Amino acid sequence: LAGFDGVCQDHSNNFSTGTQAEYIRFQHGQWALVKVPGQPSDYSEGMLKSLLTLADVMATGYHAARVANVQPGDTVVVMGDGAVGLSAIIAAKLRGASRIISTSRHEDRHQLAVEFGATDNVASRGDDAVKEIMDLTNGSGADAVLECVGTEQSTETAMKVARPGAAVGRVGLPHMPAMDMTQSFYNNTTIAGGPASVTTYDKQILLKAVLDGKINPGKVFTKTFTLDQINDAYQEMADRKVIKSYVKVSD
Repeated sequence: LAGFDGVCQDHSNNFSTGTQAEYIRFQHGQWALVKVPGQPSDYSEGMLKSLLTLADVMATGYHAARVANVQPGDTVVVMGDGAVGLSAIIAAKLRGASRIISTSRHEDRHQLAVEFGATDNVASRGDDAVKEIMDLTNGSGADAVLECVGTEQSTETAMKVARPGAAVGRVGLPHMPAMDMTQSFYNNTTIAGGPASVTTYDKQILLKAVLDGKINPGKVFTKTFTLDQINDAYQEMADRKVIKSYVKVSD
């Protein structure tokens, strides 16, 4: 009801993780499922890939931009160059950011980041990354930071490159049990984020944006696998051979 359906308090709606299968039992489908007009045969494979991102990564990237309150004209830093980070770049541009700083160390991901709207890139990590980002922003820092990794280093960098009064949108699952909140206190940093409000964003914004050709997030899928190849699909993502694996469950 508050627009955060990713944390619905109806605890009966808990899923196991085995949903990469031909059939699943889906609760509350009358609301939570998002219907795409027509039939799959009406769409190109590229469009089907973009529609598929709405089930996860595109909505998650948008969640980071929304909770970080990205506004027209903002300077935004995106931590992470995976499918969610790349989707966050799309979301930042969709919400009107004028400058988007990506943080990719892989050329294929960097090129896609530029295509999606990144204006600058910082490949360094740690203190070097902080210095480069601060230099790019004339020492001020970013208006919004979208943290799409969850590691201690990524989170720490996100906090350090946010200007006073900025917001950090966190969608990277935290990898550490604790976080030092001292700096964020003195900088009046807003920290928000969590599981994405997938259904809300799809129904209100993202489905139309894909169908209208305004965004094309399906480009994050860079290799196709069958369901029998699911282990390879994950391993090649882990090895950074593909950005996101596209799995064809059945014909």
